[in-house]
Amino acid sequence: MATAENHDGDLPLGEVITRAGLVAPNELYAALATARAAGRRLGDVLLEQGLLGERDLARMVAAQEGLEFVDLGKLDLDQSAVDLLSERTSRRHRSVAFRSEGAATIVAVADPTDPEALDAIVAEIPGGVRFVVATAGEVDAALAEAFGVAPAEAW
Repeated sequence: MATAENHDGDLPLGEVITRAGLVAPNELYAALATARAAGRRLGDVLLEQGLLGERDLARMVAAQEGLEFVDLGKLDLDQSAVDLLSERTSRRHRSVAFRSEGAATIVAVADPTDPEALDAIVAEIPGGVRFVVATAGEVDAALAEAFGVAPAEAW
């Protein structure tokens, strides 16, 4: 879990990324202009342009949101935790409940900035929920492991 000293929630994502030295300021400004002109998210543009990798983006978003980043691909899914979140909600919100800790269920999400997704997950899981961030690719792989392969557009 992020501490007060390293929580970057008050900073824009671009600032978090440049402070980490992952993207040069001039490249960031160009990507930000592209994102604004196209009505897209900065992270998506940085990924598309090859300026930032998926893992680095997930780490920076986690830091910005004050959440822990997990390497979901290296963790085993606890089926009793997986079963607490419906397949429909998991796939729709690109999330997977993968472990329980006491009364809390640990849920990995690809996008912790989506309040609708977080609310839907909290509403469905009894007890407390602790969100962590994983790459979209790792969440997709965990979903395939938990529920089998299914077309995303079905959800």
